[in-house]
Amino acid sequence: MSVKERAEEIGESLTMEHGLLVLFIGSSVYMFVGAFEYSRDAAIFPWFTTGVVIVFGILILAESVLPAPLKRFVSDEVEVFETGTDEYEPEDDGEPADEGDPTESIQNGASVTGALCVGYLVGSYLVGMLWVTPLFVFAYTVWRDRPRYAIVGLTVLSFVIAFVFYWVLNLPIEEGLIQELIL
Repeated sequence: MSVKERAEEIGESLTMEHGLLVLFIGSSVYMFVGAFEYSRDAAIFPWFTTGVVIVFGILILAESVLPAPLKRFVSDEVEVFETGTDEYEPEDDGEPADEGDPTESIQNGASVTGALCVGYLVGSYLVGMLWVTPLFVFAYTVWRDRPRYAIVGLTVLSFVIAFVFYWVLNLPIEEGLIQELIL
């Protein structure tokens, strides 16, 4: 097999997940190294969180070459927010369900998730992470067609977690660029 054929084969097997993992690992390495500028006590949290992202990101990327027990641990697919069909059925609007192409559905899902993530980052920068976090969770859960109680509960929970993060770490996540320019 020539180098060109091998490169084409690798290019075809790469997915958006691989790109996202490389982005996460790269930004985590950058943040891990950047945390050396802080005092030892202040650097522990960034070192721990970025270390976890780096280790598990590499494990997911290397899934195909891992030993069987570790591969089972890494490749188990679990939908955390998935509800069972017995528990919840989306409302029937009388129109037949569009089965469509599963590849198209995956691409649309990835596009929507990517757009929501970009919106979250831009919104956090402009308005503040404290305020944008519940909006992101609300938009994502509505898009995923979750039950109303899950939408409300997860949205409130996301604000509480963001507020506790703001309160405990005393970081200005409630501020954004717009507030800095106005005030």
